[in-house]
Amino acid sequence: MIYSIYRINTASLVRNKLFIAKEWHVQPSEIDKMPYYEYEQILEEINIVQKEEEKRRKEEEKQYSGMHNMNPKSMMNSMRNSMPSFNTNSFKMPTVSMPKF
Repeated sequence: MIYSIYRINTASLVRNKLFIAKEWHVQPSEIDKMPYYEYEQILEEINIVQKEEEKRRKEEEKQYSGMHNMNPKSMMNSMRNSMPSFNTNSFKMPTVSMPKF
């Protein structure tokens, strides 16, 4: 009964080793050489880093989602208002006359 606290779920151990090897480019043989307490500490740190990255990604998503909701017409109006020298009357299309045969 005393050894029951030292039981390890092999499926989650293999899944975690695969994740560490794939995402963090660590050889599985290096993971096997680690003492188990060090392995557990690395997993905790990876979880912390993932949560921070997820939080940062959500903040960026929130920031950029406001930019995508803008209407193109309102964007043009704001550009015209920000450029005081922009006058639509000063721009004229060139006239092209076609020769008659």
